[in-house]
Amino acid sequence: MRNIITLFTLSCTFLVLGAVCAGPKGEISPKPTESTPAFKFQSKLGEIFTGKVQGVDLTGLPKKLLYPKSKPLARYGKYERPRWGCSYNLETPDQPEQVLNYYQSVLNDWQVVNRQEEENYYSITYEPADEKEVVEVNVTRKEQKTVIVLCHTYN
Repeated sequence: MRNIITLFTLSCTFLVLGAVCAGPKGEISPKPTESTPAFKFQSKLGEIFTGKVQGVDLTGLPKKLLYPKSKPLARYGKYERPRWGCSYNLETPDQPEQVLNYYQSVLNDWQVVNRQEEENYYSITYEPADEKEVVEVNVTRKEQKTVIVLCHTYN
């Protein structure tokens, strides 16, 4: 499981650093086939989004993970099968500490499996005891906004 978390963390870090890893229309996974069954969402966090919010498709993202009053900017990836997650770019005028405190309260029953802090960058990876989901919260302050890159996968 640690290898999956490390790979997931590295994938999200590339997105945070602005590396181009998405193909046409922001897709990073191959096209689904008729033999691939539809992925079913069952989040430990309850209700999920089933469409667009402010023009960005948030389908599959647990509603509790959308930071209050944040603006969704982009989504990368698809939940096509287990361990294939999505990355969401959000922004808010709130300070990084407020954002981190919010996610800590939402994910308080989950364990922190990875934590990195640098001068203006925070990355915390959470996982529930049954290892059925992984959430990585990346936060940085840029100009007058806090940028959140939220990575989420179902295992």
